[in-house]
Amino acid sequence: MIITLADYDAMTEDTCRRHELVDGELVEMPPRYPRHQHALMKLLCQLDEQLPAGLDVLHSFDVLLRDDKWPMMRKPDVVVARVEAFRDDVTRFDAEDVVLVAEVLQEESEDVDLRVKLREYAAAGIPNYWIVAPDDPVSMAAYSLVDGRYALAAGGTGMLDVVDPVPMSLDLDALIRRR
Repeated sequence: MIITLADYDAMTEDTCRRHELVDGELVEMPPRYPRHQHALMKLLCQLDEQLPAGLDVLHSFDVLLRDDKWPMMRKPDVVVARVEAFRDDVTRFDAEDVVLVAEVLQEESEDVDLRVKLREYAAAGIPNYWIVAPDDPVSMAAYSLVDGRYALAAGGTGMLDVVDPVPMSLDLDALIRRR
């Protein structure tokens, strides 16, 4: 049975919190482990400190990629959007409000994050997609949209400078560093 966007909106938060809407079907997201959550939290902090006025960041927030017969709603680990989209009545962002999505890899979702979401986010027109591998050493690939497809804009380990969506320096090793 195809689930429409209205059906998804009518679900309780408990039901849709750990699901994405993929081609009209509810797909359960994999469990999140401490390493993933720690890297995600540290990445969010670095972004929050460096984003300029006009942009803000959230984690695990719905992004509507497509609203048609086969709706597509993903819940990226990191979502950077224009502040105009941050209204109190909003339960999701439209893809055109989003300037960056990022996924922190874990084994259960690696294939989807590296291949499937790369195509989906590009097709939705999201300008930037980052993929973070929280191994030791942590690595990141930063993609920018060029002619409807993602091209590698930056990548590496240690300190990584990116220019999109805004110039920033990221300390990737800090993403797994413990106190």
